[in-house]
Amino acid sequence: MSANASWNSWTLGVIAILSGLLVLGFGFGFLILPRFQQGHQAGSVMGGIHNALGFHKHEHTSGSVSPPVQVPTYIVWNESTIREALSGDVARGEFVAYNCIACHGEKGMSSQVWIPTLAGMDRLFLHKQLADFGSGTRLSGPMSAIAQSLTAQQSADVAAYFASLSGLPEVTGLRIPESGRSYHAADATKRLIYAGDPKRGIAGCATCHGPGGYRLGAPSLARQNAAYIEQQLLNFAQGVRRNDMNMPMRTIAPLIRADEMHALAVAYSNGTLE
Repeated sequence: MSANASWNSWTLGVIAILSGLLVLGFGFGFLILPRFQQGHQAGSVMGGIHNALGFHKHEHTSGSVSPPVQVPTYIVWNESTIREALSGDVARGEFVAYNCIACHGEKGMSSQVWIPTLAGMDRLFLHKQLADFGSGTRLSGPMSAIAQSLTAQQSADVAAYFASLSGLPEVTGLRIPESGRSYHAADATKRLIYAGDPKRGIAGCATCHGPGGYRLGAPSLARQNAAYIEQQLLNFAQGVRRNDMNMPMRTIAPLIRADEMHALAVAYSNGTLE
């Protein structure tokens, strides 16, 4: 037998063995194994193939249990909630705030660029974030532990204390933006803040964060730490942070480019966009 003939015979043998293994693997993986998986009932051959590939047919029965809905926040802005959030006492809140100094700084002015400044922050926003940390709808190991240890009244007290301090500009009611802050502004970041980008479906940041408007539970961004703002935009874009009621941030943030996130954070941190 020639060398070429021997080589061809060996090649054909390898192909035959591999083909046999492929057929056995297909039969075991797609037809036999699914029949023995927990909760799987025997069905047709095509059904077994579809199940193995992940194309499951879900039948709704009276005894079926649906997966839990992921709740963004348990806060409801009604009269009772607003009254509770505004019931805080500044003096009592200052005592509670001793637990916050290590991270958020003296008088709520954070020296760590990735940690937010709380001084002057809207008490309704602080009330909501503490409630979200406590319920687990916003995730943070240190903040969740602290929020869960506070009573509703203590949360209102510490929110009142930080809101009373000088720091971030107050955001209340409607304010008219200064001239030059529109869709026709020469600066691209200003356009994004005050007019958004209609072509991409992006509303202006000022729509909720002011000036020009105010939304319950939305913080002022002017003079906030840039690294913190940029990280929160990224968290919303990636779905890591999900506690925005009605999903305004999770809708807009994925449409904003990384360079725009950085530019927005720097512009707000400079304090020139109040």
